[in-house]
Amino acid sequence: MPETAIDASDPVAQAAYDAAAAGLLRPMESHLERLGDEFVSAFYTRLARDEQAGRILRALSDAAMDRLKQRQAEHLRRLTAPSTSREELLRRADGVGRAHALVGVRGSLLVRAQSLYRALLDKVIDSSELDATQRLHLSRIVEQRLHDDVQAQTEAAERVMGAYWRVLARSFAALRTRWPDVAEAELQALGELPGIRAVLLLRLGHDGMLTVERSAGPDAQVISQVMQHPSTSVLIDARSPRGQGLAALAWRSGLVHSTPSYLDDPRLGFWHEQAQRLGLQSTFAVPVLGSDAQAVACLYLYGAFPHQFECDWMREFGRGLQHRWEQAWQRCGGASARALPQGLADEYRRRLFDGGLTMYAQPVLDLRSGHVHSLEALARLRMPDGTVLGPGQFLPLLGHAELDALFRLGLHQVLDWAAAQPTELARLGLSINLAPSTLLNPDCVRWISDALERHGVAPRRLHIELLETQELNSALQRQQLEQLAELGVRLSMDDLGSGYSSLERLSRLPFDVIKIDQALLASIRTQPMRVLSLVGSLIQMAHDLQREAVVEGLEDDDAVEAVSLLGATLGQGFGICRPMPLEQASAWLLGFRAHPMQPAVRTRLGALAYHWRYLRDRRTPSWHSDLSSCPMTGFLRSAAGENSDVARWHALLHAGGADADEAGRRIGEWLVRSITGA
Repeated sequence: MPETAIDASDPVAQAAYDAAAAGLLRPMESHLERLGDEFVSAFYTRLARDEQAGRILRALSDAAMDRLKQRQAEHLRRLTAPSTSREELLRRADGVGRAHALVGVRGSLLVRAQSLYRALLDKVIDSSELDATQRLHLSRIVEQRLHDDVQAQTEAAERVMGAYWRVLARSFAALRTRWPDVAEAELQALGELPGIRAVLLLRLGHDGMLTVERSAGPDAQVISQVMQHPSTSVLIDARSPRGQGLAALAWRSGLVHSTPSYLDDPRLGFWHEQAQRLGLQSTFAVPVLGSDAQAVACLYLYGAFPHQFECDWMREFGRGLQHRWEQAWQRCGGASARALPQGLADEYRRRLFDGGLTMYAQPVLDLRSGHVHSLEALARLRMPDGTVLGPGQFLPLLGHAELDALFRLGLHQVLDWAAAQPTELARLGLSINLAPSTLLNPDCVRWISDALERHGVAPRRLHIELLETQELNSALQRQQLEQLAELGVRLSMDDLGSGYSSLERLSRLPFDVIKIDQALLASIRTQPMRVLSLVGSLIQMAHDLQREAVVEGLEDDDAVEAVSLLGATLGQGFGICRPMPLEQASAWLLGFRAHPMQPAVRTRLGALAYHWRYLRDRRTPSWHSDLSSCPMTGFLRSAAGENSDVARWHALLHAGGADADEAGRRIGEWLVRSITGA
């Protein structure tokens, strides 16, 4: 029996279903059946004249209308059938009430229907051969059953609407908020709503099509297959027939779109064949807008009934749903720029934890001695065909629990490799990335401590790198960082300069190493002065805070020279060594020969770095060198000629007179032009 406030054991109500009631109803059964048919004909004629009800009925095909009338007549026959139990009636009424709520049938229509049925019933009873007592008893029996029917329908409708509103009222998790987790939880809640056959989360894929990123609901799999097929997927191009559907319209307009009848909507003509095969009735497309008011995702809901998304309360739900998902997007900081098809994303996740995780290693070089300082372990996904995927292709697909599992799996691979290395490599530092959200797991420190003990690796060799672009505001996160520091594990702030970093964070958390984001060096050839100024300032900040600084993204010898002259002591990048599988790292390390860096200016980029630092610190005694001993003198003589303007400006700079500042500015401009080719 459905959930209801109706007292199923009420003896007065039960009397309308007992043997005496059945005995009174049985002689009237054929009359009451004809009454049901008469009621259906009269009621639907009146409904067609009602504005709202007429819209619902017009959404039905002729065949659907006939089926609706047949079900209504059958419902009334069962309502007055002698054999009907109260439990059966309440169960049937619950289903009818759920459907009425979803298609927008108002409670006032139920009252009108009940009044019409009573009037017709009175005529039937009055014309019967029953005596007065029997007629009164029969009227009370049918009245009680009508009351139970309407009350059960009303309660069912209230439960349906309540379920929808509760989805909007659910609280977001305050912490550990990642798009895969939030999207999965939100979709599952939508997929469990009454009347929802499927809900798809569509995002723009790499091929320019709207890709099903995730889905939920009883028919989600089969509907997703249609929407993912190359010949029936959705485009956002308005010129294409596949760009006329509701999802594409919602994406382009930023507005909610719906259809009361899928098969009668010409905008959806491209998919009518599939819709007829799947029995699709109605759909609802809700765009999710980013901070720039452009669509970043679209929710596509499929209803079990025609006209399901057209009534006022459902429209209000759609607006609330749009707002909720836009909040979720903002809280998660957005997701990856392009979505992967759901099937491919699921394959990546399965493979990652089924033997596909492969840890690579990239050396971090001591830029003074030329020796390898440490190795950074980097996660890769190796597919069965040998294809290797970078972290940007699978990390955005993972929720918090999966990130925790990935960290533990990667840590064991790295420590297992470290434990097997020869004595020459026994002191090498090993760094591995940790999502700050994993620090919200109270077992995180224990995982690391147990893994170190299990593999016999000293804690001081392990470097934990935390992304600077993710928040570290929880007391639990700070506590676990302090425990790791007490354990002897070294801590690095990764990607400094790309997000939330501040001096306050660096001063209050026990970081040993600051890693300067490789993205800062991406424009070093086009905006060299800006890049070198920023990187030089960050290096100096690290020194002032007594932290080691690692400069990432060193793509060639020129960049290595430049950051070395800026004061960097540690560097990493393709110009030193590309990432390699861990199993290849041993041979590379044993065969590596250190080449100490010479503090000389050999390249234009290095010259600009030295010049920037000289201008900043030239009044410091340690930087006041004469012209003949300045590393720039020989470089400028070779690059521009001994008697060039640049050589003259350099001499004026060292003379320190009134023209020194102007001379320094001109040297900088000349070096920038020579680097950029401008």
